Amino acid sequence: MDWLERLSLCFVEIVLSESLHADEELCDFLDLYGDEAEALEANSVRLPFPEYPTGDEDGTRWFLARDVLLRVDGGAALLARGRTADDLDRVRDLIPGDWLNG
Repeated sequence: MDWLERLSLCFVEIVLSESLHADEELCDFLDLYGDEAEALEANSVRLPFPEYPTGDEDGTRWFLARDVLLRVDGGAALLARGRTADDLDRVRDLIPGDWLNG
């Protein structure tokens, strides 16, 4: 059953990924150019998921800010889902930029 830990992690990531594409009021998207990435790392905590694809400098990474789930894709895109609209607004203030729905 060596595969069980990896498979379970895969299912968790699938559910988290799908949650980022749900209700537009609670989800948003931001292109990362540089300063936004620094603000992300300063205002959130990286979650202990492996970066993938493995061996890629700009793989997918997961973060958590106060009541907001964040995913960086390829070092160029930030997807966010807040527990509430106010939580998402707070992250938009902490990570300034041209948010798609903000």
